[in-house]
Amino acid sequence: MATVEELSASITDLDASISATNEGLDVFYLLFAGAMVFFMQAGFAMLCAGSIRAKNVKNIMLKNILDACGGAVGFWSVGYAFAYG
Repeated sequence: MATVEELSASITDLDASISATNEGLDVFYLLFAGAMVFFMQAGFAMLCAGSIRAKNVKNIMLKNILDACGGAVGFWSVGYAFAYG
């Protein structure tokens, strides 16, 4: 039969393992959600490019790229603090 100290050590190890798993899942979810946002951005760019004349496609694509870059810089400067406190 296990002693109280052994059970306490086992619970501490289990808590550390759960904490590490939660951190890994948080990072995975953040990266997955970010990838989905950029895929949505690409889909929106295709929608915009399909709804205008061919001569204006370059301008719309540039605007969409700048929008994505601005969003990435905005997340880097402000959003990371909200995501991870």
